[in-house]
Amino acid sequence: MKTRRIVLVTVSALAAVAAAGGGTNAFVEHEAQQRATEAVRSELGDSASGVHAELTDPLAGLKTLTGRVGTVHISADEVRREGTSFAVDAALHGVSTDGSAHSGSATVTVGYDELAEQLPGPVRDMKPGTDGSHLTLSGPVGGLGIPVTVLNTVSASPDGGLTITPKSVRVMGQQLRIDTLTSLPGMDGFADQLGPRTVSLKDELPEGVRLTGAEAAEKGLALSFDLSPGMLRTSGGAKA
Repeated sequence: MKTRRIVLVTVSALAAVAAAGGGTNAFVEHEAQQRATEAVRSELGDSASGVHAELTDPLAGLKTLTGRVGTVHISADEVRREGTSFAVDAALHGVSTDGSAHSGSATVTVGYDELAEQLPGPVRDMKPGTDGSHLTLSGPVGGLGIPVTVLNTVSASPDGGLTITPKSVRVMGQQLRIDTLTSLPGMDGFADQLGPRTVSLKDELPEGVRLTGAEAAEKGLALSFDLSPGMLRTSGGAKA
C-alpha cells in the first residue's frame, strides 16, 4: 500500500479546506461549505467521487467573517492514486481562515480487493476480508490445497507501524490454534511462515503524521492517523 502518497493526498486536501474556509463573500454556511467541497475536490482530482466537506460548528459560515471556521469534516467515497483506490474520512479542528488548524485526524480505508493486490509472501494468493472483528485471509494452502482462513488482529504498534498478528485458523469448519497447523498433512511449510508482522511506516509518513489505529472494517482495512498543527500548516504545498 502506497501509504505516503495516500496520506499526502489526504493532508493536502485538508490544508486546502482550511485555506478556502473563509472570505468576505462567505456570508452563509452553505456557501462556505460549497467552497470547502470544491477545494477538496480540486485537490483529490477528477477521479474522486462522493466528495463532501461540512462545517460542523454552529453558525460556522458566519464565523468565517471573524477569521475562524471551527471544525471541518471531510469525506470522499473513492479516491484513486497510482492504481490504488481508497476512501477518506477526516476532520480538522480549530480551523482558521489563514489556513491553520489546532489538530486533525484522518481515516483512510483501503478496500479488500485493493489490499489483495499488495499482499506479501506466503499469503499473496489468499483473499482478504473480515468476519466482523478480524482481518481474514482465505484460500487453499499447503501441498494438498486445503482451504484455510487465517484470522488476524490488526493494530498500530508503539512506534507507529502497522502490526498484523495471526490468532487462529479455520480449517474445514474447525477453528484451530496456529501452532496446530503443523499436525495437518502438507501444512508444515505454511504454518512456519505465519507469525506477527509489523510494517514500519516511520520512514513512509510525512513528518507530523502518526498512525494511531487500524481496524478490519466492513469495507476494508481502515488506518487512522493524527495530523499535527505543524503538518497542517506546511502541507498546502504537498501535491500528489
